[in-house]
Amino acid sequence: MEEDPSLLQLNCKQIDQLFSNPGLRHKPANNQIESHPYLPQEELIKFCQSKGISVTAYCPLGAPNWPWSKPEDISLFHDPQTKEIALKYKKTQLRLIPLIIQRNLSVIPKSVTPHCTEENFQMFDFELAEEEIETLLAFKKQYPICMLSEYLLLHVLATLDYHWISS
Repeated sequence: MEEDPSLLQLNCKQIDQLFSNPGLRHKPANNQIESHPYLPQEELIKFCQSKGISVTAYCPLGAPNWPWSKPEDISLFHDPQTKEIALKYKKTQLRLIPLIIQRNLSVIPKSVTPHCTEENFQMFDFELAEEEIETLLAFKKQYPICMLSEYLLLHVLATLDYHWISS
C-alpha cells in the first residue's frame, strides 16, 4: 500500500520546487508547521490549502513546558489578551485551540496528564468569535517557539516508538 507523503515545515518556495519536479509521483497530503498567535504563518497556510495540502499545526499555543523552554522566553500564557479571551469562555489559555481548528487546520496538542487530555476534548464545546481570532492572529511577532531540531528529534522518536509498538 502506498501512502501520500507528509511534509515537515516546508515553506512556499520549497513546496513549489517539489511540485515542479517532473519525477513527483505522489502529491504531498499534509504539511506540519509550527503555527500559533506569535507565528501564524497565514501565507504558508493559504498557499498549502490552495495546492490541496492540508496543514497540521504543532505547538499551537507555544511550548511553555518543553524541556528547552526558558523563563525569559516570551509566552502566550503571560499575554493579557489571551488571558482575557480564555476567561470569557471559562477556559484555561491552553484550551484556546479552536483558534487552530477554526482556521481549517488539524492540531497536535500536547497532553501529559489525564486532566490535560480531558481538557483537550473540551475544546469542541465553544467557538471563538471572529474578532477574537483576528486579535490572536494580529500578534504576528514572527517568533518561533519550538526549535525545529528538537521537534524533529521528538517526531523521529515518536515514529520509532509507534512502529515498535504496532509491530
